Amino acid sequence: MNRSLEIDTAAELAIRVESGAGLGGVVVQGVDLAEAEVDWTGVDVTGAFFLGCRIPGAELALALQRGGAIVVPELGEGKRPYRVYPPRLYTYEDLVATGLDAAVRDYFEHSRSRTGDPDPDLPVEAVAQRLHDTAMTDAIWDLVLPEDDRPKRVAGIMGGHAVRRDDPRYREVAEIGYRLTTAGVMVATGGGPGIMEAGNLGAYLTRSRDPGAVGRAIDVLSQAPSVEHAGYGERAQEVHAAHEDGEGGVSLAIPTWLYGHEPVGRFASHIAKYFANSIREDGLLRVAGAGIVFAPGGAGTVQEIFQDLAVNAYSPHDQRAPMVFLGSGWFRSSGVAAVVERFAAAADPPFAEMILVTDSVDEAVERIAGA
Repeated sequence: MNRSLEIDTAAELAIRVESGAGLGGVVVQGVDLAEAEVDWTGVDVTGAFFLGCRIPGAELALALQRGGAIVVPELGEGKRPYRVYPPRLYTYEDLVATGLDAAVRDYFEHSRSRTGDPDPDLPVEAVAQRLHDTAMTDAIWDLVLPEDDRPKRVAGIMGGHAVRRDDPRYREVAEIGYRLTTAGVMVATGGGPGIMEAGNLGAYLTRSRDPGAVGRAIDVLSQAPSVEHAGYGERAQEVHAAHEDGEGGVSLAIPTWLYGHEPVGRFASHIAKYFANSIREDGLLRVAGAGIVFAPGGAGTVQEIFQDLAVNAYSPHDQRAPMVFLGSGWFRSSGVAAVVERFAAAADPPFAEMILVTDSVDEAVERIAGA
């Protein structure tokens, strides 16, 4: 199935119209049409889809629809702090420097029900949040499957958010993030602190072209080892600033506003932040086609492990991906490894060979990068 042509900037839109190609069947997403220098007279918009665009005036909106376009507007522009259909993934600067993250988090807390979904009495808000999350998913796949480049191999890194920066496991995961990125595998995490921060940190530090940068960075970060310690964000900024002039270090973070207590990670180059935690978790599992490294964690990590087990169990054999468990003592004593191994062996066909329980960074990297 051919992908629809997507336009997500005013400049792209103007170039397309000026070329005379028209917009028939094109998806225009998250564009402020007031910024596009376009003479709409005679433009073919049959079957075009204007999704979450800012449209300057009802007359243009009606003209687009009369011309055969489908128009889904911003749904009450100015009434909520976030774009309903942002045209790209976020960066740390987008979320933190502008105050957007704090504003959305506060708004979300006052508009959601106990379960984390939008209040049932706010149906427009429910649609707006789902459109926003759809935009995040679309932008992730634009990153992973670029039209002008080879598809990226993505590996997930998951584990406890409470793991401190001075914990040996944090250092091991940072080394894995560094080595996977060096091997051409893009790291994706849940975007929170602990193990997730370590994975994105390792990827970011490949800008240094020096494996020793991992240890030096952790020495700095360990001065504020957890979110509860003063200077937690400042130490991350110090490490980030030391490598800002480098190139590369691309990684993905996929956090959620449901966990409002978790700060935005400093080291991911691309951030897809979701309202719906369930959609976010499933998306992270499925984008990690190269496999996932799991480190010890809490109930959330265990849930993700069994979600990934189910994805593998019901996928065709050639679409399954390795599951690597770093920390044999924890995974054996908790019983998690035994359950995973039993179901992997019982699957049709079995995929026990894709399960690795190890204490070795080398083995973990080899299983993912060499798969």
